[in-house]
Amino acid sequence: MKIKNTLFTVVLLIVFSGSSILALIAAKKVTKVQYSQSTNIPDFFIINSTHTKFNSSGKIQNQIKAGKITHLPTNNIYLFEKPDMLMNTPGEQPWRVTADKGKSEKGKSIVYLWDNVKIVRAASPKNSDFDITTTALTIYPEKRFAETDQPVTIIQSGNITKAVGAKADLKTGIIKLISNINSWLRIK
Repeated sequence: MKIKNTLFTVVLLIVFSGSSILALIAAKKVTKVQYSQSTNIPDFFIINSTHTKFNSSGKIQNQIKAGKITHLPTNNIYLFEKPDMLMNTPGEQPWRVTADKGKSEKGKSIVYLWDNVKIVRAASPKNSDFDITTTALTIYPEKRFAETDQPVTIIQSGNITKAVGAKADLKTGIIKLISNINSWLRIK
């Protein structure tokens, strides 16, 4: 009787151990499958970041600051909270572009901004002050070019111009308005 009880206990332990090992292996496979099928998970984020690019003479060419930058590795996308871009043009006041949110694709060659977008250039001896507001803007920092198909408001020396859509060459300062253009001019 003692041998039967011992044999039964050993067999029961072997069956229990084998089923536990199989359950662990199955759980690992399920976990791996779920992880590999997961969506684009951020691989890093940066708080209060500043990225500066210098030109060949050592002067600031572009600078972007953000309250938070999150990187999504699958498509190399950066998400920005409170982006603040500075784009310099030799001999001119820099263009400053701010927004509540933004993202860049293809590294940083295309930057999309939205919610409370503002483009500002302070007055200089050659040019008067210049403020543009819109809800969304696409910027090509290397080309110094920006565009939108959204409504824009331009304020320059107290004059106000409203339009739908704009293309801005930030190298030359030429802004091409697309449609529904209305201006209010201040007479001195």
